[in-house]
Amino acid sequence: MVRSLNWAPEASSLADSLRASGDIASRPVYEAVASTPRHVFVPAYFQQRGGSPTLWQRRTEEDGARWLEPIYANASLVTELGSAEAVDGGWHGVPTSSSTQPSLTARMLESLGIEPGDDVLDAGLGTGYQAALILKLVSGPDRLVTCDISGTDTAKDRLKALGHLPEVIEADATSWRWQRQFSKIIFSFGLPYLTDSVRTALAPGGRLIANVFGPMSSALVLLEARPDGTLSGRFTKDGGSFMAARHEAEPVRPVWADLGERSEGVSGIPVEDFDDPHLAFLLSARLPGLNLQYGTEEGGPMRRLVLPGGRWGEVTYHREGGGAGSYQDHGQGFWEAVEQTWSWWVAHGKPTWDRFGLTVAPDGEHTLWYGSPDGDSWRVPTRP
Repeated sequence: MVRSLNWAPEASSLADSLRASGDIASRPVYEAVASTPRHVFVPAYFQQRGGSPTLWQRRTEEDGARWLEPIYANASLVTELGSAEAVDGGWHGVPTSSSTQPSLTARMLESLGIEPGDDVLDAGLGTGYQAALILKLVSGPDRLVTCDISGTDTAKDRLKALGHLPEVIEADATSWRWQRQFSKIIFSFGLPYLTDSVRTALAPGGRLIANVFGPMSSALVLLEARPDGTLSGRFTKDGGSFMAARHEAEPVRPVWADLGERSEGVSGIPVEDFDDPHLAFLLSARLPGLNLQYGTEEGGPMRRLVLPGGRWGEVTYHREGGGAGSYQDHGQGFWEAVEQTWSWWVAHGKPTWDRFGLTVAPDGEHTLWYGSPDGDSWRVPTRP
């Protein structure tokens, strides 16, 4: 049986390494990690073995140390593959669910500062491991509500096997009508923006942490709720990227479209700036739903930016052309917005995301600000 393994030294070693790296700062979070058997929540996972398409190898308890060691390392573990296909040597498929890297979970819990008397919403139950950690931080199971859009029974059974009985709800956390407010909320999936359901679920004085402006953004924002219903706070120094939120009855959107319009010119954006996560964050805030695609055209690197509604633009770099590239715009001035955002970012010394903050007003309007709420600011569209 899995639970008969001598896992305690492994869990303690993981907690020690996270404390040494600075991801764990408090005694309660350290003890939660050191006393929680992560392997119970990931009895099977997929390891990447390279190739194109990616080859995944499924690991289970039968693999012994090759299965156990990554579980108690600081590693994210892919637990589900979409469109999975068995092939020679493993599986092909696209990751659709994972067990979050422990350092990221620890940093988020430390940022929230969960106290025993807090009421906590764990949005994104997943494997159940994070919920188990939170239950070590609060005074009882009635202090935790955890939810996921699907597949909650397995995680619920794993928690129950360890004596944990929190309230588990199978729902979309971004649209569910919450019957209570929470003093702490943690999201384990990426949010394009904060819905009214999310905003009103946070009690005055409470804190919420989430990865926002996906799929490109890896920024984490820590928001506090004011008495008037406004949420405001800064982005943390260390980011964290999550798989995008899944929603019920999502419309199918084109990846790109022939919009019948096209303009072209020379772009001054160096190719390496497109690969900077802090520019990606800012572009994602200005152009919601933005995605970045990589390729090669005419002997040089290509970067294509695509919006959910079909607007897109791309730039191709020619080896003899220095840092300049040739762009095509297929989206009613789309590329102009990209260039303007990049120009502002360069003029301000290429600031990292922790120089920015976010305010969500009671009417749901999102405002991204630089330096302080009184500094440069932009309204963040909450629809593509």
